[in-house]
Amino acid sequence: MLLRLALTVAVLGVLGTGCSGDGDEPAAPPTSAPAASGSSGSASASATRAAELPTGCDSMLPFTDLDQALGRPLFGQTVFTKGVAQPSIGRTGRVTCGYGMPRGRGTPPVEVGVSTYTDVESATRRVEATISQLRSTGATQAAATVSGLPATVLGTGTSFTVVLTQGSRTIAVTVQRSLHGDPARAAVAVAERVVENLGQ
Repeated sequence: MLLRLALTVAVLGVLGTGCSGDGDEPAAPPTSAPAASGSSGSASASATRAAELPTGCDSMLPFTDLDQALGRPLFGQTVFTKGVAQPSIGRTGRVTCGYGMPRGRGTPPVEVGVSTYTDVESATRRVEATISQLRSTGATQAAATVSGLPATVLGTGTSFTVVLTQGSRTIAVTVQRSLHGDPARAAVAVAERVVENLGQ
């Protein structure tokens, strides 16, 4: 019987996945997303407050949600990677979950990366950088809507990646073409579950 195993990995080095790994340099490990000062109850302070990171893969995308999005169970290990802050691009933290990894190695069939930024503008710039980076390598581009939010679907020779912003948070979902069925549709469906689970 195949068992789903969770493997937690703390990473303090360079991350090579998610919303544009280009320029990711090690920095001080994040604690929690910074909160706006309580001295001001203004709407602007609330709007610019950095979003929170999920604390684990279960809170971001439980297996029940993943299986429903894919239309079938996905077996294998789940690897949780905690990234670092990168002040040069306004990133305050990052987490990545790889689902369905055989023995915890190789490329996961499904990967979800969530990063938080100091403000909406920084998050938007990172998504734009990711799109530009993948397009420069020949990726196709299509528009999509994920839980009411505008998103971009990027197709390469090996995978489909959905990228979008949710306030000052970025979400990147990559589904490998080797996953049977419709990997592009699956990537959008997974992204919808992640957005709904993270909330605002």
